[in-house]
Amino acid sequence: MKRFWLCLCVTALFAGSAMAHPHVWVDSEYRVKVDQTNLETLEATWSLDLFTSTSLIAEYDVDGDGDLTGQEKLDMIEVLKSFQQYGFFIKMKQDGADIVPSDVQVLDVRVRDQMLWIRLGIALPAPVNLATSTLSLAFGDDELYFAMEPLEEGLVRLSGALSETCTPVEREAKETSVAVWVDLTCQP
Repeated sequence: MKRFWLCLCVTALFAGSAMAHPHVWVDSEYRVKVDQTNLETLEATWSLDLFTSTSLIAEYDVDGDGDLTGQEKLDMIEVLKSFQQYGFFIKMKQDGADIVPSDVQVLDVRVRDQMLWIRLGIALPAPVNLATSTLSLAFGDDELYFAMEPLEEGLVRLSGALSETCTPVEREAKETSVAVWVDLTCQP
């Protein structure tokens, strides 16, 4: 854990000296399963850039097999919990008002194509009725020089029985730490 924070501190120092350009790139996505119009939970995935992934895998893949299993996986999940203090960079609004998840859990961590892939479970503070409210989703880091970028396919992936009735609309972000917002509504 100390090495992880040392790596982040060194990254932040270099980032500060390089006029605050991000040095950790994260491809991010929200996964929203819409089986009813009241949404209570959703998931998010992150894929860390190759340099950051390689450094962390080298640190936590104790047996050197290129994968995180058993205690290695548990140790990495424990380290990732440190991002709770930053809200896991999750940005959400309901009808324009900020909301904060009631809980975020690291559900899984894996190595895919030499990249560290993380899956998060997100519990909303109260159910959001997507037929009567707009749920706005984004990622943004205001403090650690992480660039939270949406996947090429978009920031939101929909699934579930009612997903065909939902419309995710991408809009430009006003915040410098946010790449894009997606406003999500569904037809009743």
